[in-house]
Amino acid sequence: MSRSKKKKYDPSHVPVLKEKVLPDPKILEMTREEAMAYFDLPVWAKSEDLDDRFWKLGKTYRAQKDEQKLADIAAAYNIANGTRDREAEERKEEETAKHYFGKTKKQWAEFWHYEWWKFVVAIAVVVLVFAVVEYFFLAPKSDVRMASIGHFELDPDIWEELYAQYSDFKHPDINFVNLISDDSPDAKVDVYTMEQAVALLSVRPTIVVFDMPSTPGYIYSETLLPLDELYAQMKQTYTEKELSYFEPFYYSKAKFYEEYKDEVLLYESELPELTEEDKQEHIYGFVIRDEILQRALGYTIEWKDGVDKGILFGVNAGSDTIDKGKDFLLKLFQKMEDRRNDYLELYPYIEATD
Repeated sequence: MSRSKKKKYDPSHVPVLKEKVLPDPKILEMTREEAMAYFDLPVWAKSEDLDDRFWKLGKTYRAQKDEQKLADIAAAYNIANGTRDREAEERKEEETAKHYFGKTKKQWAEFWHYEWWKFVVAIAVVVLVFAVVEYFFLAPKSDVRMASIGHFELDPDIWEELYAQYSDFKHPDINFVNLISDDSPDAKVDVYTMEQAVALLSVRPTIVVFDMPSTPGYIYSETLLPLDELYAQMKQTYTEKELSYFEPFYYSKAKFYEEYKDEVLLYESELPELTEEDKQEHIYGFVIRDEILQRALGYTIEWKDGVDKGILFGVNAGSDTIDKGKDFLLKLFQKMEDRRNDYLELYPYIEATD
């Protein structure tokens, strides 16, 4: 088996770079008229004629491999077509023009013409980085979450004001989903909004608000915290007038079976056996049915007639701030009359029926 021999370094095999051939200095000193005459053309000849003569001479000198002549006609051509004089004028303008950060105004214009997109990309990256930094490091994190789920619209700004007035929460996160969850003929359940509702509850909001058609299902799923003790406290501290603006919502698992047994059996092969505790009714929230008060709290109910248009305010059983949530509701519901009156001052004709 033969072993290939390593080739020795041979300097003769290294290609020698040819020195650049410079045009005759006399040609570089020509005027445009002289350069045109060099191509046997009058000064008024068309540019097409000059291009044609330059191309023919170039073809001849390349065939002859005459590097000097090729350099000469290239220089003469730049003079004849005005390139030399234009470049000289531009250099003169550049030398006399005012410079800004090392460039003239014209150079900056040319620079922006070709490089603008790089700056747009850079700005977009900076904005994105700043947004990420602000969201994760600078923006204050929410100290309470509120989820409203039902067939209504909500003005979150009102609740930011209410949290500032009746709690020590500084950065509330207020969200809602306009969800239809009833079996009425005009109801049409949207899968996307159902997913939104699940997402809102998955972050364990403290205060939860539901429309009445939705409420039983959330009680069955143990989302709502029983508020019997809170209502007992309300009855001790509220006046009869203050208690009249809302009503406690009593419910039980047994009542849910009674009302929705057929629907539950569609998803479960059999119902779990009820215990004595399941038969006990508890207060799972407070219902407001007065439309003016609902609007004063930022809610616009969209159910048509024939559906219970009340909205229930409760506390999420899975929240980390249950006690603060209960305290907030205790203070808020005591001021329902003031809230309603303030709204009527802004909208005095809301009660008109004609």
